[in-house]
Amino acid sequence: MVLNYLKQNSSRIIIVLLLLSYFIPNLESIDRIGNQWLYLSMINLIGTVIIYFKHDAHFKFIQLKKNYILKWYFLFFITGIISLLSSSNLSESIITLNQYFNSLFALYLMVYFLNDISHPEKFIVRMLSFLFLAEIYFSFSPLINDISSGSLKFRSMSYSGLAANINITSFSLVFKIPILLYLIISVKKLYQKFSLSFLLLISLYTIYILGSRGALLGLLISFGAYILYLMIYAKNLKDNLKSLYFVFTPVLISIIFNIISSSSENSTSVIDRASTISISTNDGSVNQRLRYYKQGLDQFLESPFLGVGIGNWKLKSISYDKNDIYGYTVPYHAHNDFIQILVEQGILAFIFYAFVFISFIYIIYKEKLILKNDLYIFILASFFVFFLDSNLNFPIARPISQIQFIFMLALVSINQKIENEK
Repeated sequence: MVLNYLKQNSSRIIIVLLLLSYFIPNLESIDRIGNQWLYLSMINLIGTVIIYFKHDAHFKFIQLKKNYILKWYFLFFITGIISLLSSSNLSESIITLNQYFNSLFALYLMVYFLNDISHPEKFIVRMLSFLFLAEIYFSFSPLINDISSGSLKFRSMSYSGLAANINITSFSLVFKIPILLYLIISVKKLYQKFSLSFLLLISLYTIYILGSRGALLGLLISFGAYILYLMIYAKNLKDNLKSLYFVFTPVLISIIFNIISSSSENSTSVIDRASTISISTNDGSVNQRLRYYKQGLDQFLESPFLGVGIGNWKLKSISYDKNDIYGYTVPYHAHNDFIQILVEQGILAFIFYAFVFISFIYIIYKEKLILKNDLYIFILASFFVFFLDSNLNFPIARPISQIQFIFMLALVSINQKIENEK
């Protein structure tokens, strides 16, 4: 009976196992991403075995040449292999190349198995909701303990939860905020709307305390999608206006709570934090990122086709930033995935990776997904939150960021109509 259940639900099980990479602990390592990448590679192997046996050993690649997102991601991976020719440190290149391969293969498995699931949109909403609840629990629990003891700390690493980094946690939460807004609109029962509204309040307050300015910009994208929803579905405006209460009341209350709790000298209110968002080089964080971007672009001009080798920017960047390095802090990442890809793998890799993002938007437009299902307005919002994160940080190097993004890539990818399948 158990074997029969596993066989019938193998597609869902593999996707769930891929998403569970989020919960892999440190296991006494300094950075948990090594354990998460290892786990992801093991699940990729299990998924391959299931495809091999479940589909009569016919290992199809779902018309790789015609699936836009898979095709461009595959070509991006190939440029990583080619860039080995210019690598000065092959071991670092192989480590990063393996990470990109795991992302590519996880995308393939997601596409493959989502095709085998009925109502994949409902499934993705459930899974992202589960991840969101878990993430809020692990971040908000220590936060509420500090509030009760009067020791609340602004931007404390103890609130970073599963990600072990406050910026990653912030963007991961904001990435799923559009899904929460979609649920508030979608549910009919009053107690469900109240519950989700309360969850929104908690999540917004947590994001404010984490204090990522980039995440605050991501919230603007999320609520912008909500306004867009109201505009597109104006014929249902009377019903949708009811959800305004359940969306903007927690926004207002969370800001008030944040202002009250930031009255101590160790805290900064979300309004104060938002007011510092600028591109001024007087801001240390902004200045640092702009410096990294310039260094990356300077290096790109020196080797525009092969780059410095995949995974090698962390070594090459030291010579650029040596006069600004303090202690043992080195520019490990360019804090912009697109620039880092440009530097490490060259112009073709940049183009191929950019086309992964372009294909996502193109499929939504071509297949009229927003008109067919209002969920895709919010999926698109999450996509732009990830795009923002990619331009400010380095989500391509973080399994938990990648696996959520890949999940959405796969959902949109399976909506692409391939002519000879008709």
